[in-house]
Amino acid sequence: MSELADTLWYERGLLEYLLFKLVSANLVLIADDRRFVGPAIAEVEAVMKEIRRAEEQRSLVVAKVAEEYDVPHRAVGLAFLAENAPASLRAVFEDHMTRFMDLVNEIETLTKANQRLARVALDGIRGTLGFAGGDIYDAAGRATRTPDHPLRVDQVL
Repeated sequence: MSELADTLWYERGLLEYLLFKLVSANLVLIADDRRFVGPAIAEVEAVMKEIRRAEEQRSLVVAKVAEEYDVPHRAVGLAFLAENAPASLRAVFEDHMTRFMDLVNEIETLTKANQRLARVALDGIRGTLGFAGGDIYDAAGRATRTPDHPLRVDQVL
């Protein structure tokens, strides 16, 4: 259980860092300084990659706890941990449960705001260049259609 608590502390720190990077990206988008949109997105992607690694590690530790308590892997959530952990760790898991929910809500809200800002900025660029829904030119100077699929900025933010 203490290994899982440590794993969750690390993951919680990563989520807080992701929130920070999303706030940074939000400020770049609000400032409409297109020079820094790419680096801001790259930083968010880097944190997301580390979060995925941490989730894999957590899954391994959760499997150990599930085996120890003889419950299915899916049953070992934060509510289960807060109820079944040794007394010395219950408050830690309760705190994690509250803070993780808060972080997820903040991240979702900020992600949606960033997506809106990115769409507005992209529409502004297309409008400025006169390509709103029309043809654009590739690197060789040939006219091509505007992509119908989400652009990288839309996918990340």
